[in-house]
Amino acid sequence: MTMDIDRVRILTGLAEAWGQWDAFAGGLSGDDWATPSRCPGWTVQDNLAHITGTELMLDGRPMPDLEVSGDHIKHPMATNNEKWVESFRSGSGAAVLEAFREISAKRLGDLDAMSDDEFLAVGWTPIGEAPYGRFMHIRVYDAWLHLQDCREPLGMPGDESGLPAEMSIDEVGTAIGYIIGKKGGAPDGSRVEVTLTGPVERVMRVAVDGRATAVDELEGGPTATLAVSSTDFAALTGGRADPGPYLADGRVTIGGDEELARQLAMNLAFTF
Repeated sequence: MTMDIDRVRILTGLAEAWGQWDAFAGGLSGDDWATPSRCPGWTVQDNLAHITGTELMLDGRPMPDLEVSGDHIKHPMATNNEKWVESFRSGSGAAVLEAFREISAKRLGDLDAMSDDEFLAVGWTPIGEAPYGRFMHIRVYDAWLHLQDCREPLGMPGDESGLPAEMSIDEVGTAIGYIIGKKGGAPDGSRVEVTLTGPVERVMRVAVDGRATAVDELEGGPTATLAVSSTDFAALTGGRADPGPYLADGRVTIGGDEELARQLAMNLAFTF
């Protein structure tokens, strides 16, 4: 599934996602900042430090020269992320929030001032070579998902609908063929329908004909179905939760070929 580079929508979504973080973080106590998040090895403070550090990196600031380690560091990009996070650990949550507010305001100004050619220029992104605007769409997803990573353990649900949530689900949707075919192992001939019941409502369909491909319609209807809330779908595809309890308590419901549907539900994670 491809994605159009809608500059206005992307920059609006980024501003809203960062605004959600600002509003959420502004009311946190010291204990809240120190609470473990859904991301192994990271507290709530670490999540905002990660968002802040990435924007500092994109602003051209030098990478902190620090040694980092931990079982949660799985690849070179995670090592770089951890260096930025570690650089903020000696400070308070309030200090991280101040740094976030400063760099996010600067970045929004810089992005707004970019020419269309600059915004569409192809370069490195976490998904390979792609337009810079595509990278900024991923930044919305990253900010929104990490916000949910902090809201859930604090028992502070929110921001599950709206533009950043919609863009985040759309981001996952670009990988739905990979999720169903490669991660889930749907066999040739499978026709899979994933229904997101809300707050962000979507229906994603994948046909496997030699390769798993996102399609608008399924000839003959689906052979396996999954239904789940958009918030839980983001958690599961982001590798933030064990799918077993979600199946057991009905947060994920399956239909059609239930053996295949269960296999797919257990293997939705495509990133962490």
